Amino acid sequence: MAFIRLFFILLLQHLVSPFANADSASFYPHRHHHSLQKDKTALLEFKRSIFDPNSTLSNWEEAVFVCNFTGIMCDKHHNHVIQINLTGSKLVGKISPFISNLTHLRYLILDDNHFIGTIPPELSSLQHLQTLSLMKNNLTGPIPDTFSLLTNLTFFSVRENSLTGSLPPTFFSNCTKLGNVDLSYNFFAGQIPAEIGNCQGLWTLNLYNNQFTGQLPASLTNVTLYNLDVEYNLLSGELPLYLVGRQPTLMFLHLSYNNMTSHDSNTNLYPFFAALRNCTDLEELELAGMGLGGTLPSSIGHPNLMRMELQENRIFGSIPPEIGNLSNLNVLNLTSNLLNGTIPEEIGRLSRLEQLSLSHNFFNMRIPAALAKLLHLGAIPPKLLKCTKLNKLDLSHNKLTGRIPQEIAELREIRIFINLSHNLLEGPLPIELSKLENVLAMDLSSNNLSGNIFPQISSCIAVEETPSTRPTMLDAADDLDRLKRYLSGDTTATFASSLGISSSTLDDD
Repeated sequence: MAFIRLFFILLLQHLVSPFANADSASFYPHRHHHSLQKDKTALLEFKRSIFDPNSTLSNWEEAVFVCNFTGIMCDKHHNHVIQINLTGSKLVGKISPFISNLTHLRYLILDDNHFIGTIPPELSSLQHLQTLSLMKNNLTGPIPDTFSLLTNLTFFSVRENSLTGSLPPTFFSNCTKLGNVDLSYNFFAGQIPAEIGNCQGLWTLNLYNNQFTGQLPASLTNVTLYNLDVEYNLLSGELPLYLVGRQPTLMFLHLSYNNMTSHDSNTNLYPFFAALRNCTDLEELELAGMGLGGTLPSSIGHPNLMRMELQENRIFGSIPPEIGNLSNLNVLNLTSNLLNGTIPEEIGRLSRLEQLSLSHNFFNMRIPAALAKLLHLGAIPPKLLKCTKLNKLDLSHNKLTGRIPQEIAELREIRIFINLSHNLLEGPLPIELSKLENVLAMDLSSNNLSGNIFPQISSCIAVEETPSTRPTMLDAADDLDRLKRYLSGDTTATFASSLGISSSTLDDD
Protein backbone atom coordinates (compact mmCIF):
# COMPACT_ATOMS: atom_id res chain seq x y z
CA MET A 1 0.00 0.00 0.00
CA ALA A 2 2.86 2.30 0.85
CA PHE A 3 4.42 1.43 -2.49
CA ILE A 4 1.24 2.38 -4.34
CA ARG A 5 1.06 5.70 -2.42
CA LEU A 6 4.72 6.42 -3.28
CA PHE A 7 4.08 5.58 -6.94
CA PHE A 8 1.23 8.04 -7.16
CA ILE A 9 3.27 10.76 -5.44
CA LEU A 10 6.13 10.31 -7.92
CA LEU A 11 3.68 10.30 -10.83
CA LEU A 12 2.05 13.48 -9.60
CA GLN A 13 5.43 15.19 -9.23
CA HIS A 14 6.32 14.17 -12.77
CA LEU A 15 3.13 15.64 -14.15
CA VAL A 16 3.32 18.89 -12.20
CA SER A 17 7.06 19.64 -12.48
CA PRO A 18 6.97 21.22 -15.98
CA PHE A 19 4.61 23.87 -14.67
CA ALA A 20 6.59 24.49 -11.52
CA ASN A 21 9.42 26.02 -13.61
CA ALA A 22 7.18 27.64 -16.18
CA ASP A 23 8.72 30.63 -18.01
CA SER A 24 8.14 32.37 -21.32
CA ALA A 25 7.04 29.05 -22.79
CA SER A 26 3.77 29.28 -20.87
CA PHE A 27 3.01 32.45 -18.92
CA TYR A 28 4.84 34.90 -21.23
CA PRO A 29 3.04 33.79 -24.37
CA HIS A 30 -0.17 34.34 -22.50
CA ARG A 31 1.02 37.81 -21.53
CA HIS A 32 1.99 38.66 -25.14
CA HIS A 33 -1.27 37.26 -26.39
CA HIS A 34 -3.02 39.63 -24.01
CA SER A 35 -0.92 42.52 -25.33
CA LEU A 36 -1.74 41.69 -28.95
CA GLN A 37 -5.41 41.39 -28.10
CA LYS A 38 -5.25 44.82 -26.52
CA ASP A 39 -3.60 46.18 -29.69
CA LYS A 40 -6.27 44.55 -31.85
CA THR A 41 -9.04 46.07 -29.75
CA ALA A 42 -7.50 49.53 -30.17
CA LEU A 43 -7.23 49.09 -33.94
CA LEU A 44 -10.81 47.87 -34.26
CA GLU A 45 -11.96 50.92 -32.29
CA PHE A 46 -9.96 53.07 -34.71
CA LYS A 47 -11.70 51.39 -37.64
CA ARG A 48 -15.15 51.93 -36.12
CA SER A 49 -14.53 55.69 -35.86
CA ILE A 50 -13.78 56.29 -39.55
CA PHE A 51 -15.25 55.81 -43.01
CA ASP A 52 -13.26 53.54 -45.31
CA PRO A 53 -14.49 54.18 -48.88
CA ASN A 54 -11.92 51.93 -50.52
CA SER A 55 -12.34 49.06 -48.03
CA THR A 56 -8.66 49.24 -47.21
CA LEU A 57 -9.37 47.91 -43.74
CA SER A 58 -11.62 45.08 -44.90
CA ASN A 59 -9.46 42.44 -43.20
CA TRP A 60 -9.42 44.30 -39.89
CA GLU A 61 -11.69 41.74 -38.25
CA GLU A 62 -11.71 39.92 -34.94
CA ALA A 63 -11.08 36.60 -36.66
CA VAL A 64 -7.90 37.82 -38.40
CA PHE A 65 -4.47 37.75 -36.75
CA VAL A 66 -3.72 41.39 -35.96
CA CYS A 67 -0.22 41.25 -37.46
CA ASN A 68 -1.88 40.41 -40.79
CA PHE A 69 -4.06 43.53 -40.77
CA THR A 70 -3.49 45.76 -43.81
CA GLY A 71 -0.99 48.49 -42.98
CA ILE A 72 0.05 46.91 -39.68
CA MET A 73 3.49 45.64 -38.72
CA CYS A 74 4.41 43.77 -35.57
CA ASP A 75 7.81 43.20 -34.04
CA LYS A 76 9.75 40.14 -35.13
CA HIS A 77 8.38 38.06 -32.27
CA HIS A 78 4.78 39.08 -33.02
CA ASN A 79 4.41 40.38 -29.51
CA HIS A 80 3.34 43.99 -30.24
CA VAL A 81 2.08 46.22 -33.02
CA ILE A 82 4.91 48.65 -33.82
CA GLN A 83 3.76 50.31 -37.04
CA ILE A 84 0.62 51.71 -38.65
CA ASN A 85 1.05 52.86 -42.24
CA LEU A 86 -2.19 53.73 -44.02
CA THR A 87 -0.79 56.22 -46.53
CA GLY A 88 -3.15 57.06 -49.38
CA SER A 89 -6.07 55.02 -48.08
CA LYS A 90 -8.52 57.96 -48.40
CA LEU A 91 -9.85 57.32 -44.90
CA VAL A 92 -12.38 59.85 -43.59
CA GLY A 93 -13.01 60.81 -39.98
CA LYS A 94 -11.18 61.73 -36.82
CA ILE A 95 -8.00 60.13 -35.56
CA SER A 96 -9.15 57.90 -32.72
CA PRO A 97 -7.48 58.43 -29.34
CA PHE A 98 -7.61 54.62 -28.95
CA ILE A 99 -4.35 54.56 -30.91
CA SER A 100 -2.69 55.65 -27.69
CA ASN A 101 -3.38 52.13 -26.34
CA LEU A 102 -0.77 50.78 -28.77
CA THR A 103 1.90 51.34 -26.16
CA HIS A 104 4.76 49.88 -28.23
CA LEU A 105 3.96 51.78 -31.43
CA ARG A 106 7.04 53.24 -33.13
CA TYR A 107 5.71 54.46 -36.48
CA LEU A 108 2.36 56.16 -37.06
CA ILE A 109 1.97 57.16 -40.71
CA LEU A 110 -1.46 58.39 -41.84
CA ASP A 111 -0.42 60.53 -44.84
CA ASP A 112 -2.72 61.46 -47.71
CA ASN A 113 -6.10 60.74 -46.16
CA HIS A 114 -9.09 62.86 -45.17
CA PHE A 115 -8.74 62.97 -41.41
CA ILE A 116 -10.43 65.94 -39.77
CA GLY A 117 -10.52 67.45 -36.32
CA THR A 118 -7.63 67.99 -33.97
CA ILE A 119 -4.58 65.88 -33.29
CA PRO A 120 -5.44 63.74 -30.22
CA PRO A 121 -3.29 64.79 -27.26
CA GLU A 122 -3.49 61.18 -26.10
CA LEU A 123 -0.85 60.34 -28.70
CA SER A 124 1.70 61.83 -26.33
CA SER A 125 1.52 58.63 -24.28
CA LEU A 126 3.22 56.70 -27.10
CA GLN A 127 6.61 56.73 -25.45
CA HIS A 128 8.26 54.56 -28.11
CA LEU A 129 7.01 56.63 -31.07
CA GLN A 130 9.81 57.55 -33.49
CA THR A 131 7.87 58.67 -36.58
CA LEU A 132 4.64 60.67 -36.54
CA SER A 133 3.55 61.61 -40.05
CA LEU A 134 0.11 63.11 -40.68
CA MET A 135 0.79 64.84 -44.00
CA LYS A 136 -1.93 65.81 -46.49
CA ASN A 137 -5.04 65.66 -44.33
CA ASN A 138 -7.60 68.20 -43.13
CA LEU A 139 -6.52 68.45 -39.51
CA THR A 140 -7.19 71.65 -37.58
CA GLY A 141 -6.22 73.19 -34.27
CA PRO A 142 -2.82 73.39 -32.60
CA ILE A 143 -0.03 70.94 -31.90
CA PRO A 144 -0.77 69.50 -28.43
CA ASP A 145 1.44 70.86 -25.65
CA THR A 146 1.84 67.34 -24.30
CA PHE A 147 3.88 66.28 -27.32
CA SER A 148 6.94 67.21 -25.29
CA LEU A 149 6.56 63.70 -23.83
CA LEU A 150 7.45 62.13 -27.19
CA THR A 151 11.13 62.06 -26.35
CA ASN A 152 12.01 59.34 -28.88
CA LEU A 153 10.52 61.17 -31.84
CA THR A 154 12.92 61.54 -34.78
CA PHE A 155 10.52 62.46 -37.61
CA PHE A 156 7.50 64.76 -37.28
CA SER A 157 5.43 65.97 -40.24
CA VAL A 158 2.01 67.61 -40.40
CA ARG A 159 2.60 69.09 -43.86
CA GLU A 160 -0.43 70.23 -45.85
CA ASN A 161 -3.11 70.48 -43.20
CA SER A 162 -5.01 73.43 -41.73
CA LEU A 163 -3.34 73.55 -38.34
CA THR A 164 -3.25 76.84 -36.45
CA GLY A 165 -1.85 78.47 -33.35
CA SER A 166 1.70 79.00 -32.23
CA LEU A 167 4.29 76.30 -31.73
CA PRO A 168 4.34 75.18 -28.09
CA PRO A 169 7.83 75.81 -26.69
CA THR A 170 7.43 72.65 -24.61
CA PHE A 171 7.33 70.58 -27.80
CA PHE A 172 11.01 71.37 -28.30
CA SER A 173 12.03 71.06 -24.66
CA ASN A 174 13.00 67.35 -24.82
CA CYS A 175 13.61 66.84 -28.53
CA THR A 176 17.23 65.71 -28.56
CA LYS A 177 16.47 62.92 -31.08
CA LEU A 178 14.25 64.98 -33.39
CA GLY A 179 15.90 65.21 -36.82
CA ASN A 180 13.21 66.16 -39.33
CA VAL A 181 10.39 68.68 -38.70
CA ASP A 182 7.99 69.56 -41.53
CA LEU A 183 5.18 71.98 -40.67
CA SER A 184 4.80 73.44 -44.17
CA TYR A 185 1.51 74.49 -45.77
CA ASN A 186 -0.41 75.25 -42.58
CA PHE A 187 -1.56 78.37 -40.74
CA PHE A 188 0.85 78.40 -37.81
CA ALA A 189 1.59 81.86 -36.46
CA GLY A 190 3.66 83.58 -33.82
CA GLN A 191 7.38 83.38 -33.32
CA ILE A 192 9.54 80.31 -33.80
CA PRO A 193 10.36 79.20 -30.24
CA ALA A 194 13.94 79.64 -29.11
CA GLU A 195 13.65 76.19 -27.53
CA ILE A 196 14.05 74.69 -30.99
CA GLY A 197 17.76 75.01 -30.35
CA ASN A 198 17.40 72.10 -27.91
CA CYS A 199 16.89 69.75 -30.84
CA GLN A 200 20.56 69.05 -31.32
CA GLY A 201 19.87 66.31 -33.84
CA LEU A 202 17.76 68.56 -36.06
CA TRP A 203 18.91 68.52 -39.68
CA THR A 204 15.77 69.53 -41.61
CA LEU A 205 13.38 72.31 -40.62
CA ASN A 206 10.60 73.10 -43.10
CA LEU A 207 8.19 75.88 -42.14
CA TYR A 208 7.25 76.85 -45.70
CA ASN A 209 4.00 78.75 -46.25
CA ASN A 210 2.81 79.64 -42.76
CA GLN A 211 2.39 82.92 -40.89
CA PHE A 212 5.41 82.93 -38.59
CA THR A 213 6.63 86.34 -37.46
CA GLY A 214 9.71 87.74 -35.78
CA GLN A 215 13.26 86.70 -36.50
CA LEU A 216 14.84 83.32 -36.92
CA PRO A 217 15.95 82.34 -33.40
CA ALA A 218 19.68 82.59 -32.74
CA SER A 219 19.43 79.24 -30.95
CA LEU A 220 19.35 77.54 -34.36
CA THR A 221 23.12 77.89 -34.29
CA ASN A 222 23.09 75.07 -31.70
CA VAL A 223 21.90 72.52 -34.26
CA THR A 224 23.52 71.13 -37.39
CA LEU A 225 21.16 72.02 -40.21
CA TYR A 226 21.30 70.66 -43.73
CA ASN A 227 17.97 72.04 -44.90
CA LEU A 228 16.24 75.24 -43.75
CA ASP A 229 13.08 76.33 -45.56
CA VAL A 230 11.06 79.22 -44.13
CA GLU A 231 9.80 80.68 -47.40
CA TYR A 232 6.41 82.44 -47.56
CA ASN A 233 6.11 83.59 -43.98
CA LEU A 234 6.18 86.98 -42.27
CA LEU A 235 9.66 86.75 -40.80
CA SER A 236 11.53 90.00 -40.37
CA GLY A 237 14.92 91.36 -39.44
CA GLU A 238 18.20 91.34 -41.35
CA LEU A 239 19.32 88.31 -43.31
CA PRO A 240 20.52 85.82 -40.65
CA LEU A 241 24.24 86.49 -40.76
CA TYR A 242 24.65 84.80 -37.37
CA LEU A 243 23.05 81.63 -38.67
CA VAL A 244 24.86 80.99 -41.95
CA GLY A 245 28.17 81.87 -40.37
CA ARG A 246 27.86 78.87 -38.04
CA GLN A 247 26.18 76.32 -40.29
CA PRO A 248 28.93 74.87 -42.51
CA THR A 249 26.80 71.80 -43.31
CA LEU A 250 23.92 73.81 -44.76
CA MET A 251 22.92 72.54 -48.22
CA PHE A 252 19.53 74.19 -48.81
CA LEU A 253 18.75 77.71 -47.60
CA HIS A 254 15.31 78.97 -48.64
CA LEU A 255 14.34 82.35 -47.16
CA SER A 256 12.30 83.83 -50.03
CA TYR A 257 9.11 85.88 -49.64
CA ASN A 258 9.50 87.12 -46.10
CA ASN A 259 10.04 90.64 -44.77
CA MET A 260 13.78 90.37 -44.28
CA THR A 261 16.24 93.06 -45.30
CA SER A 262 19.88 93.28 -46.21
CA HIS A 263 22.32 94.98 -43.84
CA ASP A 264 22.92 98.69 -43.28
CA SER A 265 19.29 99.69 -43.72
CA ASN A 266 18.72 97.36 -46.64
CA THR A 267 21.61 98.60 -48.76
CA ASN A 268 24.39 96.06 -48.22
CA LEU A 269 24.47 92.42 -49.27
CA TYR A 270 28.20 92.00 -48.72
CA PRO A 271 28.13 90.84 -45.04
CA PHE A 272 25.62 88.09 -45.73
CA PHE A 273 27.41 86.74 -48.79
CA ALA A 274 30.72 86.92 -46.94
CA ALA A 275 29.30 84.77 -44.13
CA LEU A 276 27.81 82.45 -46.72
CA ARG A 277 31.32 81.51 -47.79
CA ASN A 278 31.38 79.35 -44.68
CA CYS A 279 28.64 77.14 -46.18
CA THR A 280 30.89 75.20 -48.50
CA ASP A 281 28.23 72.50 -49.16
CA LEU A 282 25.46 74.93 -50.08
CA GLU A 283 23.55 73.81 -53.20
CA GLU A 284 20.44 76.01 -53.19
CA LEU A 285 20.15 79.68 -52.17
CA GLU A 286 16.75 81.33 -52.47
CA LEU A 287 16.35 84.96 -51.37
CA ALA A 288 13.58 86.06 -53.73
CA GLY A 289 10.73 88.50 -53.28
CA MET A 290 11.94 90.52 -50.30
CA GLY A 291 13.04 93.80 -51.87
CA LEU A 292 16.63 93.24 -50.76
CA GLY A 293 18.85 96.18 -51.60
CA GLY A 294 22.53 96.29 -52.45
CA THR A 295 24.95 95.12 -55.10
CA LEU A 296 26.09 91.60 -55.81
CA PRO A 297 29.54 91.02 -54.30
CA SER A 298 32.37 89.21 -56.01
CA SER A 299 32.13 86.56 -53.25
CA ILE A 300 28.80 85.46 -54.63
CA GLY A 301 28.97 81.78 -53.76
CA HIS A 302 30.77 78.45 -53.85
CA PRO A 303 31.28 76.19 -56.86
CA ASN A 304 28.88 73.66 -55.29
CA LEU A 305 25.95 76.04 -55.68
CA MET A 306 23.37 74.63 -58.12
CA ARG A 307 20.45 77.02 -57.71
CA MET A 308 20.43 80.74 -56.96
CA GLU A 309 17.17 82.68 -56.96
CA LEU A 310 17.42 86.40 -56.22
CA GLN A 311 14.46 87.63 -58.28
CA GLU A 312 12.03 90.35 -57.21
CA ASN A 313 14.47 92.40 -55.15
CA ARG A 314 16.15 95.80 -55.46
CA ILE A 315 19.60 94.58 -56.33
CA PHE A 316 21.39 97.17 -58.43
CA GLY A 317 24.69 97.53 -60.22
CA SER A 318 26.20 94.94 -62.51
CA ILE A 319 26.48 91.17 -62.34
CA PRO A 320 30.01 90.42 -61.07
CA PRO A 321 32.19 88.41 -63.47
CA GLU A 322 32.89 86.00 -60.61
CA ILE A 323 29.47 84.53 -61.36
CA GLY A 324 31.35 82.39 -63.85
CA ASN A 325 33.03 80.53 -60.98
CA LEU A 326 29.75 78.82 -60.01
CA SER A 327 30.54 75.90 -62.26
CA ASN A 328 27.69 73.66 -61.04
CA LEU A 329 24.93 76.25 -61.38
CA ASN A 330 21.72 74.91 -62.99
CA VAL A 331 19.37 77.81 -62.26
CA LEU A 332 20.18 81.52 -62.08
CA ASN A 333 17.22 83.85 -61.60
CA LEU A 334 17.87 87.60 -61.30
CA THR A 335 14.64 88.81 -62.87
CA SER A 336 12.84 91.94 -61.63
CA ASN A 337 15.77 93.77 -60.09
CA LEU A 338 17.59 97.02 -60.88
CA LEU A 339 20.62 95.47 -62.54
CA ASN A 340 22.29 97.31 -65.39
CA GLY A 341 25.44 97.34 -67.45
CA THR A 342 26.65 94.31 -69.33
CA ILE A 343 25.71 90.69 -69.06
CA PRO A 344 29.15 89.27 -68.19
CA GLU A 345 30.69 86.93 -70.70
CA GLU A 346 31.78 84.76 -67.78
CA ILE A 347 28.22 83.39 -67.65
CA GLY A 348 29.29 81.47 -70.72
CA ARG A 349 31.45 79.30 -68.48
CA LEU A 350 28.37 77.94 -66.69
CA SER A 351 28.18 74.83 -68.84
CA ARG A 352 25.51 73.18 -66.65
CA LEU A 353 23.12 76.12 -66.67
CA GLU A 354 19.58 75.11 -67.64
CA GLN A 355 17.57 78.20 -66.66
CA LEU A 356 18.84 81.77 -66.96
CA SER A 357 16.33 84.52 -66.19
CA LEU A 358 17.41 88.16 -66.40
CA SER A 359 14.09 89.75 -67.38
CA HIS A 360 12.80 93.08 -66.07
CA ASN A 361 16.17 94.74 -65.50
CA PHE A 362 18.05 97.56 -67.20
CA PHE A 363 20.77 95.87 -69.20
CA ASN A 364 21.76 98.08 -72.09
CA MET A 365 24.42 96.14 -73.96
CA ARG A 366 24.39 93.33 -76.45
CA ILE A 367 23.90 89.68 -75.57
CA PRO A 368 27.43 88.34 -75.19
CA ALA A 369 28.52 85.79 -77.76
CA ALA A 370 30.04 83.76 -74.92
CA LEU A 371 26.53 82.61 -74.02
CA ALA A 372 26.82 80.29 -76.98
CA LYS A 373 28.80 78.01 -74.71
CA LEU A 374 25.68 77.37 -72.64
CA LEU A 375 24.71 74.11 -74.25
CA HIS A 376 21.55 73.86 -72.16
CA LEU A 377 20.20 77.27 -73.16
CA GLY A 378 19.66 79.27 -76.31
CA ALA A 379 18.71 82.63 -77.79
CA ILE A 380 18.30 84.41 -81.07
CA PRO A 381 21.90 85.37 -82.06
CA PRO A 382 23.35 82.85 -84.56
CA LYS A 383 26.33 82.22 -82.30
CA LEU A 384 24.02 80.81 -79.67
CA LEU A 385 22.65 78.05 -81.86
CA LYS A 386 24.86 75.41 -80.30
CA CYS A 387 22.38 75.36 -77.44
CA THR A 388 20.92 72.03 -78.44
CA LYS A 389 18.91 71.31 -75.30
CA LEU A 390 16.79 74.45 -75.29
CA ASN A 391 13.07 73.62 -75.21
CA LYS A 392 11.61 77.09 -74.54
CA LEU A 393 12.79 80.42 -75.94
CA ASP A 394 11.48 83.75 -74.66
CA LEU A 395 13.22 86.96 -75.78
CA SER A 396 10.08 89.07 -75.68
CA HIS A 397 9.82 92.72 -74.65
CA ASN A 398 13.34 93.77 -75.58
CA LYS A 399 14.78 95.90 -78.37
CA LEU A 400 16.15 93.17 -80.55
CA THR A 401 16.66 94.37 -84.12
CA GLY A 402 17.42 92.88 -87.51
CA ARG A 403 16.04 89.73 -89.02
CA ILE A 404 15.28 86.41 -87.42
CA PRO A 405 18.40 84.40 -88.29
CA GLN A 406 17.91 81.40 -90.51
CA GLU A 407 20.12 79.41 -88.15
CA ILE A 408 17.14 79.27 -85.78
CA ALA A 409 16.27 76.01 -87.51
CA GLU A 410 19.12 74.42 -85.55
CA LEU A 411 17.10 74.72 -82.34
CA ARG A 412 15.34 71.46 -83.03
CA GLU A 413 14.80 70.62 -79.35
CA ILE A 414 12.34 73.48 -78.88
CA ARG A 415 9.01 71.77 -78.24
CA ILE A 416 6.98 74.21 -76.19
CA PHE A 417 7.16 77.76 -77.51
CA ILE A 418 9.15 80.52 -79.11
CA ASN A 419 8.32 84.05 -78.00
CA LEU A 420 10.04 86.88 -79.89
CA SER A 421 7.18 89.34 -79.50
CA HIS A 422 7.49 93.04 -78.70
CA ASN A 423 10.86 93.66 -80.30
CA LEU A 424 12.09 95.56 -83.36
CA LEU A 425 12.63 92.54 -85.58
CA GLU A 426 12.03 93.12 -89.28
CA GLY A 427 12.10 91.44 -92.64
CA PRO A 428 10.38 88.26 -93.82
CA LEU A 429 9.99 85.13 -91.79
CA PRO A 430 12.82 82.73 -92.59
CA ILE A 431 11.56 79.59 -94.25
CA GLU A 432 13.77 77.69 -91.82
CA LEU A 433 11.11 78.28 -89.16
CA SER A 434 9.07 75.60 -90.88
CA LYS A 435 11.65 73.03 -89.81
CA LEU A 436 10.71 73.50 -86.16
CA GLU A 437 8.02 70.87 -86.42
CA ASN A 438 7.63 70.23 -82.69
CA VAL A 439 6.90 73.79 -81.56
CA LEU A 440 3.44 74.09 -79.99
CA ALA A 441 3.23 77.88 -79.98
CA MET A 442 5.13 80.75 -81.57
CA ASP A 443 4.57 84.44 -80.82
CA LEU A 444 6.16 86.97 -83.18
CA SER A 445 3.67 89.77 -82.61
CA SER A 446 4.55 93.45 -82.14
CA ASN A 447 7.51 93.46 -84.51
CA ASN A 448 8.07 94.84 -88.01
CA LEU A 449 8.01 91.50 -89.80
CA SER A 450 6.78 91.15 -93.36
CA GLY A 451 5.90 88.46 -95.88
CA ASN A 452 3.79 85.34 -95.68
CA ILE A 453 3.22 82.70 -93.05
CA PHE A 454 4.26 79.26 -94.19
CA PRO A 455 1.67 76.47 -94.07
CA GLN A 456 3.99 74.30 -91.98
CA ILE A 457 3.88 76.71 -89.04
CA SER A 458 0.57 78.48 -89.52
CA SER A 459 -1.17 76.38 -86.88
CA CYS A 460 1.04 77.56 -84.05
CA ILE A 461 2.19 81.04 -85.00
CA ALA A 462 0.95 84.37 -83.69
CA VAL A 463 1.81 87.54 -85.54
CA GLU A 464 0.48 91.04 -85.61
CA GLU A 465 -1.66 91.30 -88.70
CA THR A 466 -0.57 94.18 -90.92
CA PRO A 467 -0.94 94.59 -94.69
CA SER A 468 2.56 93.17 -95.13
CA THR A 469 2.05 90.21 -92.80
CA ARG A 470 -1.53 89.31 -93.66
CA PRO A 471 -1.66 85.51 -93.38
CA THR A 472 -2.35 84.54 -96.95
CA MET A 473 -1.52 80.88 -96.43
CA LEU A 474 -3.67 79.93 -93.45
CA ASP A 475 -5.52 77.20 -95.29
CA ALA A 476 -3.23 74.67 -93.66
CA ALA A 477 -3.97 75.93 -90.15
CA ASP A 478 -5.71 73.25 -88.11
CA ASP A 479 -6.34 75.33 -85.02
CA LEU A 480 -7.54 78.82 -85.87
CA ASP A 481 -8.94 79.33 -82.38
CA ARG A 482 -5.45 79.03 -80.94
CA LEU A 483 -4.16 81.54 -83.49
CA LYS A 484 -6.91 83.99 -82.55
CA ARG A 485 -6.03 83.71 -78.89
CA TYR A 486 -2.44 84.63 -79.60
CA LEU A 487 -3.48 87.46 -81.89
CA SER A 488 -5.90 88.92 -79.36
CA GLY A 489 -3.53 90.05 -76.64
CA ASP A 490 -0.30 89.98 -74.74
CA THR A 491 0.66 86.39 -73.94
CA THR A 492 3.95 87.17 -72.29
CA ALA A 493 2.72 86.29 -68.80
CA THR A 494 2.00 82.73 -69.86
CA PHE A 495 5.57 82.03 -70.89
CA ALA A 496 7.88 80.50 -68.29
CA SER A 497 11.11 80.73 -70.21
CA SER A 498 14.27 78.81 -69.77
CA LEU A 499 16.16 81.81 -71.09
CA GLY A 500 14.14 84.76 -69.87
CA ILE A 501 15.65 88.17 -70.60
CA SER A 502 12.43 89.95 -71.41
CA SER A 503 11.67 93.56 -70.57
CA SER A 504 15.31 94.55 -70.45
CA THR A 505 16.87 97.09 -72.77
CA LEU A 506 19.13 94.71 -74.62
CA ASP A 507 20.46 95.70 -77.99
CA ASP A 508 21.77 92.86 -80.12
CA ASP A 509 23.60 93.37 -83.40
